[in-house]
Amino acid sequence: MDKEFILEVKKKREFSQLPDSVVERAISVAGEDIKEVRSLLRKYFGVFLTNKVLKGKGIEILKSHKSSMHREYGPLYELIFGKMGDVGAVVDLGCGANCFSYELMPKGINYVGVEAVGQLVDSANRYFKEGGFESAHVLHRDLFDLEFILKTLKQMPKPRAIFLFQVVDALENLEKDFSKKFLLAIGEESERIVLSLPVRSLSGRTRFQARRKWILDFIGENFETIDSFETNGERFLIIKNKFFWGLFLNKVF
Repeated sequence: MDKEFILEVKKKREFSQLPDSVVERAISVAGEDIKEVRSLLRKYFGVFLTNKVLKGKGIEILKSHKSSMHREYGPLYELIFGKMGDVGAVVDLGCGANCFSYELMPKGINYVGVEAVGQLVDSANRYFKEGGFESAHVLHRDLFDLEFILKTLKQMPKPRAIFLFQVVDALENLEKDFSKKFLLAIGEESERIVLSLPVRSLSGRTRFQARRKWILDFIGENFETIDSFETNGERFLIIKNKFFWGLFLNKVF
């Protein structure tokens, strides 16, 4: 991969703190057309770089970002944590602005987010430090670094709950079938996975259910569903591993 082209893409401030591996993957999908590459990156990462998000303070940021502004976090977390029972740690993969909901989770819970947008990581960790939330932090990393993700999960206290809020589409669009491999792998290193899928467009006029049948079928075949519910245009599934996949991952993929 041409290093100079990666640097050229990252000259835009909004992409300057993305890991090179993220930019490389966008180039492999969009080709060496800088406008197309930036358009693809903006679709998944640029939405976190508005002034309202980056300059906002703590929990108020949740009302400034498209993926979180429609969530009613209090009732949502009552449902999620009520169904999961004891939780030793939450690992929020592709956390985006969701990390700013930490103070609405059970008090003092161990929390680690993983996020590719460096500016957002800095803002989140500043929020944790200023709020005195010593059990929470966000790591700056590419979710496709599966080895790092699994290593992080192994270090967290059990029972571990993984949050994957509106992440599956991005994984799948950047590499076909990676989302399946990803779910199987993290399922071995967690006791619960909380996954969300958008079921309506932001305008509320278009349903996406049919487009996501492939992932729902995959989950049904490989995981046990503890609960499934829809709220504010988003479907949530709380699932757990049904099989032991460690012996089969390398054979299947």
